[in-house]
Amino acid sequence: MANAPEKIAAGVYRVDAIRFSNVISVLLLENDDGWTLVDTGAESKAERIRDALAALGSGPEDLKRIFLTHNHGDHIGGLEGLTEWAPHAGLGATEYEAHVISGKLPPALPTNPILRRMADEDMPKFPVGKILREGDVVSGFRIVSTPGHSLGHVSLLRDSDGLLFTADAFGCFPRKIRVGVLKALCTDPQMARRSAQKLLGERFATAIMAHGPVLRSDARTKLQRAVERCRY
Repeated sequence: MANAPEKIAAGVYRVDAIRFSNVISVLLLENDDGWTLVDTGAESKAERIRDALAALGSGPEDLKRIFLTHNHGDHIGGLEGLTEWAPHAGLGATEYEAHVISGKLPPALPTNPILRRMADEDMPKFPVGKILREGDVVSGFRIVSTPGHSLGHVSLLRDSDGLLFTADAFGCFPRKIRVGVLKALCTDPQMARRSAQKLLGERFATAIMAHGPVLRSDARTKLQRAVERCRY
């Protein structure tokens, strides 16, 4: 089936938010009462996420929660379409990111001057109903604060089986795994490097990046090499 979600582990599915595989990934996490979506991709109508839920036998009433790792457009761009489709779904984020997503704070821009000029500060604003902090749990995943790519950026770790969602603390774009995806995309590159090093102190076996392939073998070694290559 087109856009069939990829099962990573029990109750965890990776979804390609655009038609190219492993370019923008979001997660669907299964709960007793339905599903939690982690990030929404860039498409305003979020049709691919809706299709993925349909492939899992679920509809809008089954999407209970949306958790956002950070405020960048390729992670919150699908919010408008999803909130229209599933208006009852609760929206959660960390405090800083919630303030940006809701419009209470302007987004902190990347360091690259060209990207700063291109940054879209007119994205739709959405109220965030649930504020989460480091150590809180989202559908079995512990929140790990990893600022730098954005100032309130977080990653998620399921301690029970060592499944790590780095979000953009690491990323493979276009071919090489890097800290913060790309230095030019980071609000604070040096902070991003410290956060990447922090993740290496956690216990994990499999790493999912928002941009890039799932690292099923030697995940720690591959991420360690990315930190070692980093010159931020």
